[in-house]
Amino acid sequence: MNYTLVGAVANQASRLEGLNKVYGTEILASGEVAARTADRFVWRPVDRIVAAGTTEVMEICEPLGEIAAAEAAAPFLARWQAALAAYLAGRFDEARAGFEAAAALRPGDGPCRVLAARCVELSRDGAPVGWDGAWHFDFK
Repeated sequence: MNYTLVGAVANQASRLEGLNKVYGTEILASGEVAARTADRFVWRPVDRIVAAGTTEVMEICEPLGEIAAAEAAAPFLARWQAALAAYLAGRFDEARAGFEAAAALRPGDGPCRVLAARCVELSRDGAPVGWDGAWHFDFK
């Protein structure tokens, strides 16, 4: 017998696993998973994406630790969330500065590096027509 996992959930899990390489993270989960476990874990909303082969916008999140770590994560999370809000609103210079400020609290943080670099590109080239904050991936 051969057992295989198929379907939408398996596809989503595979895409999230692949995105860890892009963002320099170890674990990514959907916003739905983060919302359902917010009483047990501290989550960082990393990005809004449209994965390759899909058309739906999905929020992706990274766990920062168990809920007991919430107080320790709060300063970083506040800087990150302010930067992410500026990014989603299309204020890319402000967002870049915010991601760099957050990175100062977590040196080597992959998502800070990725989104700060993306902000540099978007500031230089302009946001795509119809910018809604979602980043579109064309690879799995």
